[in-house]
Amino acid sequence: MNKDYVINLINAMLYANGEPITLSRFLQILEMEKEDFFEIMNEHIENLKKSKSGVLIRRVEDAYQMCTNPLYFTTVRQLFEKKKTETLSRAAYETLAIIAYNKEATRAKIEAIRGNSDSPLKTLLERGLIIEAGRLEAPGRPVLYKPAEEFYRAFDVSALDELIPLDNFDEEPEEESSEILDNQKFTEQDSI
Repeated sequence: MNKDYVINLINAMLYANGEPITLSRFLQILEMEKEDFFEIMNEHIENLKKSKSGVLIRRVEDAYQMCTNPLYFTTVRQLFEKKKTETLSRAAYETLAIIAYNKEATRAKIEAIRGNSDSPLKTLLERGLIIEAGRLEAPGRPVLYKPAEEFYRAFDVSALDELIPLDNFDEEPEEESSEILDNQKFTEQDSI
């Protein structure tokens, strides 16, 4: 097959599908060898970046998806903005970090690290940042949560390995931690 024709097919498939298409599905439909596909796809991805195209193709785990070029995001997002922009709570970010850094986690694991997680889990599921990934083979068969495709788009990563390593985070100095705890005690006493 002609390279330009394959690129046009890839674009048409990604545009029509709207969701990521797995490598195996591309290979099956295009009847191509993996190496040939990678050569064409990688060159196409680079050409889109170099030309500052309005759309890019991103790899998301073992799949590819067409997305808006971040260069144009602030303008394009105005099409979809709600009047009130809601941000995630600190609890939701903490819960999301636990799930992402563990690749998947049960409610019990999350709650062992940060405490009650009912509301953050509900918020993350509603926003499509996490999904239920099955059930753990353990008593009660707890639900496993893992990052969803929206997580990869929102945080601009193609794999969880791209997250900042945990050992790069500094611990809070003890003085600040004790000061925060003292302030919390003061607030609790005030409310009594």
